[in-house]
Amino acid sequence: MDQSIISKPTILLYTTPHIGEDVLKPVLYGIEEEGLPVVIETHSGTHLELAVLASRNSALSVGIGVDEQAIVLTYKNIPTHQFIYRLTGYAQYPDSLRTLGVNAARLVKGNPFVFDERLEVAF
Repeated sequence: MDQSIISKPTILLYTTPHIGEDVLKPVLYGIEEEGLPVVIETHSGTHLELAVLASRNSALSVGIGVDEQAIVLTYKNIPTHQFIYRLTGYAQYPDSLRTLGVNAARLVKGNPFVFDERLEVAF
C-alpha cells in the first residue's frame, strides 16, 4: 500500500479490487453535489481499515473505505475502531450511498449532516 499523503485537498475513497465503480457512483454524486473533489484508489483491507488509511492520507482528514460487505466514512481524529457512518449491503441502497457522500463532504465543510435511517453510527 502506498502510504503517501495526498496534498491536494480531496476526500479519499479506498476500495478493494472487486468493487465496481458503477456501484460507487451515488457516493461520488453526493460528494460532487457538495462541491468537493474525490479520488478513488484500490487497496486491500477491510472497509474500516481502508477508511482509516484514507482519512490519514487525505489532506482533508476524511476517508471512505469500501469492501464487499460495507462502506464506511471516518475522520482522522476519531479512534480507529470507530467511524462516522457505516452502510452494510450498500449496493441495494443508492439513495443512502448518495447521502453518505453528501455527509462526507459536509464533514469537511462543517455543515450539518443529512439524516438517513439506514446509515449506522458508531457513537
